[in-house]
Amino acid sequence: MLGLLCLGSVASAPMLAQSGTDAYRALGLRPKDILNGTVVRAAVLPGTEKQVVCLATYFTGKKDEANAVNVRLGVFGLRGTELVEVYRRDLGQELGGHVAGGDIQILDLDLDRVSEIVLSYELFRDPLVKERQAEIVLHDGTVLRTAWKATIEYDATRAARSVPEERRDRFVREFDWSKTMGTRGVTLFVTKRVSAVAGETLEPPRTIEETFPLRPAAGW
Repeated sequence: MLGLLCLGSVASAPMLAQSGTDAYRALGLRPKDILNGTVVRAAVLPGTEKQVVCLATYFTGKKDEANAVNVRLGVFGLRGTELVEVYRRDLGQELGGHVAGGDIQILDLDLDRVSEIVLSYELFRDPLVKERQAEIVLHDGTVLRTAWKATIEYDATRAARSVPEERRDRFVREFDWSKTMGTRGVTLFVTKRVSAVAGETLEPPRTIEETFPLRPAAGW
């Protein structure tokens, strides 16, 4: 649950279907294996050109449950009609599998006409635990990197045997993009709504306003 708002010029129009197919192939994937995907044109690097940003959740062809589905993210520059890779993520490889449900949003949080990538994905190591993580990937003046990463949805209240009692919580985090853009992307504002702690339901849920640094106010 991302809680995303489309503010200003924060979204890009989808590419043509053929270009999307090319992007999936540039990620090393067969289009027929794609479960769901997003391909957009957006400026995520400094300069006047837009890049191709491609996210795919796909069948790997592997038999084991942990690796049967995976999520990949790629950013490509255009050289004529050729897609040239500038950034790639393989979430299954990074996290040891158990990854699905990839999603991205493109937002210009610091209003500099270079957009950030909000990436989220589901983790399913324990069938009784619902967990979704998110990252904010931005260009730091040199490279694309993850500036923030956290769990944005978590529910372990049903996992009485596999999760210690003190971790049987339930919460969601929702981004406040308006406040974040008000700092020109220096500080990320998040609302955390906690509805259970250690297996006990909270009535009413507890609301916590969180802030996280995304980038320095000036320079790197």
